Amino acid sequence: MKPKDILKQAQEGKYALGSFNFSTAEVLRAIIESAQAAKSPVIVSTSEGEADFFGLRQAAALVESWRLQTGLPIILNLDHGKSLDKIKQAVEAGYSAIHFDGSKYDYEENIAKTKEAVDFVKSVNQDIIVEGELGYLRGSSSLHEEILEIKEEDLTKPDQAADFVQRTGIDSLAMVIGNAHGVYTQSPEKLRLNRLGEIKAAVGGQVFLVLHGGSGVPPEDVRGAVELGIVKVNVNTDMRLAWRQGLEKSLQESQDATPYKLLQRSYEAVREVVKNKISTFKT
Repeated sequence: MKPKDILKQAQEGKYALGSFNFSTAEVLRAIIESAQAAKSPVIVSTSEGEADFFGLRQAAALVESWRLQTGLPIILNLDHGKSLDKIKQAVEAGYSAIHFDGSKYDYEENIAKTKEAVDFVKSVNQDIIVEGELGYLRGSSSLHEEILEIKEEDLTKPDQAADFVQRTGIDSLAMVIGNAHGVYTQSPEKLRLNRLGEIKAAVGGQVFLVLHGGSGVPPEDVRGAVELGIVKVNVNTDMRLAWRQGLEKSLQESQDATPYKLLQRSYEAVREVVKNKISTFKT
């Protein structure tokens, strides 16, 4: 099944796919096995940093082995690709989805650079999904103690969203509607679902709608976003925190130095996070 068809089914079925990041083999295993248990298609992602650690070709090869073993529809995504060079490497390695993050640029430059990425990817393979990003997404994929403040100018503007989609030719649009990267202990994220509704009305059914920063968003907000058309929800921080907590428990309880034994708790903790997220995304 082509990547677009997988997302189209989600769009028509009014559910979302989780896009889960990995940088180690046991995390990938936890993601895939949770999706298999739920009989759910899934997106697995590597950021540029995660890809540098794991290896682009190695990630593609291992994902393909899981795809063949399970028969699951699995999309392999480059998350927050910020350079055309890294995007080219991911495409050559066999990634089936590319997220180009040009949000740090001003509006016109974001359009130009996103279109450049789209044109390159589509010249190689029309079936690869290309995602663009519009709006300023605060934070990082970690635990934050400070109070989250999302400003009005951070949010994606509906009229710009329609123009951005038209001029870049993207397949998917990542937006800012109150979401942020990471988990904020002092101020949980609150989605502005009315803004999402306005964006959806502006872009129509032209693109797939994407929510980044899915770790810190209350489940009821995520469900509301999915009902309004979100078909991809990115998750990373919750998995990272679960992985670390699992490893810390193993190290505290045992002096064993066997990697697979030490990583068992991490694997189980990540699997539980993914299981719960998939359940939430199916509303």
